[in-house]
Amino acid sequence: MAPLPYARQRTWSVNRFEEIEAALRRQDGVAQAAVAPRENPLGERHLVAYVVPEVPDADVTRHVEKWRAVYDSMYGDTAPAATGIGDDFTGWNSSYTREPIPLPQMRRWRASAVERVRGPGAHRVLEIGVGSGLLLGPLAPEAEAYWGTDFSEPVIERLAAQVATDPRLKDKVTLRCLPADADDGLPAEFFDTVLLNSVVQYFPDAAYLSNVLEVALRRLAPGGRIVLGDIRNHGTLREFLTAVHHAQRPGDEPSAVRAAVARAMLGETELVLDPGFFTEWADAHPGIAAVDIRLKSGPNGNELTRHRYEVVLHKQPSGPTDLTDVPILTWGRDVHRVSGLEAELARHGGRLRLTRIPNARLVSEAAECGVPATAHGTPLDPHALETWGEEHGRAVLCTWSAEAPGWFEAVIVPADGTRCYDGVYRPLDTRTRPLANAPAAARRASKLPAALRRELAAELPGHLMPDDIVVIARMPLTARGEIDHTALA
Repeated sequence: MAPLPYARQRTWSVNRFEEIEAALRRQDGVAQAAVAPRENPLGERHLVAYVVPEVPDADVTRHVEKWRAVYDSMYGDTAPAATGIGDDFTGWNSSYTREPIPLPQMRRWRASAVERVRGPGAHRVLEIGVGSGLLLGPLAPEAEAYWGTDFSEPVIERLAAQVATDPRLKDKVTLRCLPADADDGLPAEFFDTVLLNSVVQYFPDAAYLSNVLEVALRRLAPGGRIVLGDIRNHGTLREFLTAVHHAQRPGDEPSAVRAAVARAMLGETELVLDPGFFTEWADAHPGIAAVDIRLKSGPNGNELTRHRYEVVLHKQPSGPTDLTDVPILTWGRDVHRVSGLEAELARHGGRLRLTRIPNARLVSEAAECGVPATAHGTPLDPHALETWGEEHGRAVLCTWSAEAPGWFEAVIVPADGTRCYDGVYRPLDTRTRPLANAPAAARRASKLPAALRRELAAELPGHLMPDDIVVIARMPLTARGEIDHTALA
């Protein structure tokens, strides 16, 4: 990009920015707009427009219908697995290789998800997005009542036929064909557990998810919990897409990789969420007593453990164990080896939080993305740290670090059977970071910059035309709730 003439640089002012922003907001498909100058490494100043796309109701509906058609097709023409309910892993393919994820890894994934739900608080379960019954199979026999909903009629018909032949399930399982944001016929304040496992990524946007969570909260009995599994992390999306590109096209030049990843991020058709979305949502809903956000458990290094996480939202009154005051130590500075944890735990009353731990699961992908390795601390695998805890009578609660996507944090406390924790994840100021993408608007967003450039050319003089138009999911805000132009630049 050629450097801007000095004369043009001097004409920029707050009033000029407001004029450009007003022109952008008048265009179809733009919900918010902001303009900020930016310098490249050569000191050349450029004018960059940032726009948040609108997500029309028609796009939301189209997105849901697209995924419904996928599942209608996947399950409508296939017979149930001969092995029974809970063993059909159809469609679970690796993004890196496009081949089915090995069955032992999928069974370990399923066992981990079941363990997260199972326990004294899972007697009356509602599973939204029940699918082929991967979790219903092992959980329903232990429950008093198990309700499952899904937006695909062939999925429900297929699962209902299987349930009808199982004497352990036919009298306690109720199935309904319903979209995730509907609660028609579902009893209010009845369920102790509402489960959404590996379904949120198919939602059209964060607003739709918020509606679904509100439906779940109304169906939940006092003291119950919402369990969300397999949430894709917005913070590691670039690393993930870069690793996928390298796996599929290993010979591409770095510039080609960066361009392809930028396009893939803009066109991402699944919902990816920063953990801060859930703490922010909980803050806005007084009925939530605790938020527990953790990394996926498991020894296998695949996309399910690297880039996904679990969330448990506890409804009032739950009496959570608050972890916000746990002593904080930094890995690589205060603690250098796992063998030193016992001494530090004794020194800090048996509870501590380790921060800035390089996540061994992500080291190779961060390197592929061009992210430098941290200067402090040996990378640790979260599963290895959890295993250490089991061997030493400690509960190790691993969660994302809000400071950097390649780090994680671990809260270590006595293994006393506590099932309700609050404050495992520590969010930073969520106003300054994107918390979600908008997959329903992905197709529209990918075409938006070119369309805006054509429309602006008819309204603005040449010296006010932005050099770049960047589509973002959310505007960063100041403490006063205004657009933070400094953060944009």
